[in-house]
Amino acid sequence: MRSRGCRAWLGIIIALLWATSVSLLAARPGDGNRVVQIRFDSQEQLAELAGRLDVWEVDHAAQALVAYVSPSDAAWLANEDFPHSDAAHLNTHPNTIPGFPCYRTVAELDAQLHQWAIEYAPLTSLFTIGDSYEGRPLWVMRLTNPEIGGDKPVFFLIANIHGRELITNETAMQFIESLLKHYGTDPNVTWVLDHHAVYVLVTANPDGHVKNEPGQPWAWWRKNTQPYGNCGDTGYGVDLNRNSSFNWGGIGASTNPCHETYRGPSAASEPETQAIQDFILTRFPDQRGPGDDAPAPDDATGVFITLHSYGNLVLWPWGNTYTSAPNGAQLRMLGTKMAYYNGYTPGQSSTLYPTTGATDDWVYGELGVAAYTFEIGSSADGFYPSCSRYDALIEPNLDAIFYAATVARTPYITSFGPDTVNLEVASDTVLMGEQIQVQAVISDTANGNRPIAAAEVYVGTPPWDGGTPQPLLPVDGTFDTAVEAVWGNISTLGVTPGRHLVYARGRDVDGYWGPVSAAFVDIVPRYALSLEPARHTLSGFPGEQVTHTLGLSNLADLTDTITITHSPTQWPTAAPSTVTLMAGESISVTVTVTIPREATLLILSPNIITLTVTSAGDPSVARQSVLETRYFSQTVFLPLIVRGPKD
Repeated sequence: MRSRGCRAWLGIIIALLWATSVSLLAARPGDGNRVVQIRFDSQEQLAELAGRLDVWEVDHAAQALVAYVSPSDAAWLANEDFPHSDAAHLNTHPNTIPGFPCYRTVAELDAQLHQWAIEYAPLTSLFTIGDSYEGRPLWVMRLTNPEIGGDKPVFFLIANIHGRELITNETAMQFIESLLKHYGTDPNVTWVLDHHAVYVLVTANPDGHVKNEPGQPWAWWRKNTQPYGNCGDTGYGVDLNRNSSFNWGGIGASTNPCHETYRGPSAASEPETQAIQDFILTRFPDQRGPGDDAPAPDDATGVFITLHSYGNLVLWPWGNTYTSAPNGAQLRMLGTKMAYYNGYTPGQSSTLYPTTGATDDWVYGELGVAAYTFEIGSSADGFYPSCSRYDALIEPNLDAIFYAATVARTPYITSFGPDTVNLEVASDTVLMGEQIQVQAVISDTANGNRPIAAAEVYVGTPPWDGGTPQPLLPVDGTFDTAVEAVWGNISTLGVTPGRHLVYARGRDVDGYWGPVSAAFVDIVPRYALSLEPARHTLSGFPGEQVTHTLGLSNLADLTDTITITHSPTQWPTAAPSTVTLMAGESISVTVTVTIPREATLLILSPNIITLTVTSAGDPSVARQSVLETRYFSQTVFLPLIVRGPKD
C-alpha cells in the first residue's frame, strides 16, 4: 500500500464493513501472526498504531482499523489497552503467483519490457536507474516520439514500492501497453507521446515482489530485503515508503527494524530509494522554495503518481500533518479530477493516517511537483485480487492516469479547466485551403460545474508551440452553462499537405483552459500529380522510332487538365500537349523519338529531353521526367584485298 495499504471507509459503519467484506487475505499459517480489528480513541492513538503496525484499513467514523500483527504486536496491544479481536471477515489466503496466472513475475515483467523496447523502437527506450539491495535492476521505460523535439513536460508513474501489491505492477504494464498499441491510431495518445515524456518504473521493489512470488511462507512481504536487526526469516527489511528523505523519521514510521513500517537507519538509506530520488532529480526541475510553507508557482510542471493497494483512494501531500500543503488547492483539484475518472475517494494523505518519509511527500516537498498516491482496490480485493477482478480494477485507473499525463505541462492550472469530449471532424480528409468542420462538447461537470466561456481549435500546431487559435461557437448561440456543444468551420490556409492533429480545448468563466483533445485530419492538395519513372532510357538503330511510356496520375480530388511540354531537341519528338484526368485517374503517356538515319557513333551524342507535366488548376504543381534516347552504331565491313606475290 502507499505505506499503508488501506481504505478510509468514511461514513460506513464498521459492522457493515467487516460483515460484507470478502477478502482473500489471512494470516501466514504456523507463524502466530493474525489479522485483527483494533479500536482507537484519538488521532494520536491512530498515529501511534500506524507507526508500529502493518495497517490495512481505517474507518475514521467508527474509530477502528484492521492490521496484521505478530505475537509481540498483540502483546503490545494488550499491554497498551487497545481493544482488538480477530478480523473474522478475512478468509483463507491462496497462493500468490502460482494461483494467479494474471500476475507476472519480476522476470516476466522484465522480459516483456525488453520485448516492447525492441518492438516499438524508437518510441520507447528502456534503461536502469540503479539496482535493488539484492542486485536486481530497476528498469524504467521512457515513452515519447523522439522525432518531435522541444522541452517536454514529464509524467512519471511508479509501482510496487511494497512487494505484495501485485496489482500495481499490472496496472503500470497495462498503461504502457495502451500507449504503445494506440499511438498513431488514437489521436489523444498520439499527441501526448508527441509532446510529453512518459516514464514508468514498473517495480520499485523487485526483491519484495520476488518474495511474494512463491506464496508461503513469505506471502504479504511488504518491505525490501535489506536486513537490519534480528528479525528472523520473515520480519526484516525497510519500508521504502517510509525511507524517503523529506521529513524522514517522524510520525507514522517505526524505528524498530522488525516492524512493517520500519523507516530504515537513515534517510534514503536504501538503494531503491536512492535510485528513485536521484532519477527524479534529473527529470523534474526544482520549483519550490525552502520551508514547508513555500508553494510552487502556478505554472509548475510535471506530475508524479505512485501506485499502491488497497483502498480505492487518490491521496496527495502532506502525509505528516493535517495542515494543507502550500499548493493544497491545486493538489486537491487534480486529485479530485483523477478520482472522477477512477471512482475513488480523494483526500489528503494524512486524513487516512499520518506518515513520514513517503515517496509522494518527497517529490512534492523537494521539488513542488504535483505528486499522488493511488490505492487500488477495496478490502474485498485485498493485496492479491483474483484474476476475475483484473480488468475491473485496472481499466478505470488507466483513464485517471492518462488524464494526469495530459495535464503534465501545467497541472496546477490545466486541471482547473473543463474537458473537451466527443471531438469530431466531419471528414478526416480535407482539400488544402478548404475548411474543416469541427464539433465537440466542452464540459465542466468534473470541475465544479462552472459555466463555459470559450472554446478554440488549432490545426497542426498546438497552443504551447505557438499555434493559431480559431474560435468554436456554442451550438445554442450562447456560452452560459457548464456543458456546451460547440462547432466551427476551421480554415486550413497555410497548412501543409499531410496528416495533422486538430487540437480543441475549452475555457471556463474563471479563465482556466482545460487540456486539449485531438482528432486526425488529412490535408490533401487541391491539385497533385505523379509522373513515373523519374528517368527513362531506351536505345534503337538510326532511322528507328523509340517510344518512352510513362505513368501520369491525378492524385487530387478534383478533375484537372494537365499540360505536357518537353525541352528542345534536335531529334524529332512527338508527345501529347494536354490531357484531362478525373480525380484519382491514371493514364499512360507516350513520347516518341525518331533517331536520325545519319547518326553515327562519332558525330551524335545520346538525345536527352526533360518532359514536364503541369496542373492547369495550380500551375505551381508540376512533375518532370528525364528521357534519354541512345542509338546503336552500324558497323561497315570493307572487303580485304589480298595481293599475291608480284610476277
